[in-house]
Amino acid sequence: MSEKPTVYETLVAVFRDELAIEPGRVHPNALLIGDLGFDSIAFAIGLVSIEERLGVTLEQEELIRCKTVGDVTRLIEQTRHRTVACNAGIPDESAIPA
Repeated sequence: MSEKPTVYETLVAVFRDELAIEPGRVHPNALLIGDLGFDSIAFAIGLVSIEERLGVTLEQEELIRCKTVGDVTRLIEQTRHRTVACNAGIPDESAIPA
């Protein structure tokens, strides 16, 4: 059984597959705008791809505030944590009597 890719590994794949950024240029301290050449279109494409691949919903304003790849990784991890915390204690619909 193969291990699930990390958030960081998934980001590298998104940047490679959707934005044609060479994986060797991507590292946690890489600046999205300065090093990787992000523009408004790249942010929009990245947002949609990240949400699809990682199953999170990010606010565009939050993503735009990110300066580095590491910032994006932390944002996704925090968003996942918030989602899990918000869903804790909510019963599965299948467990609710009709």
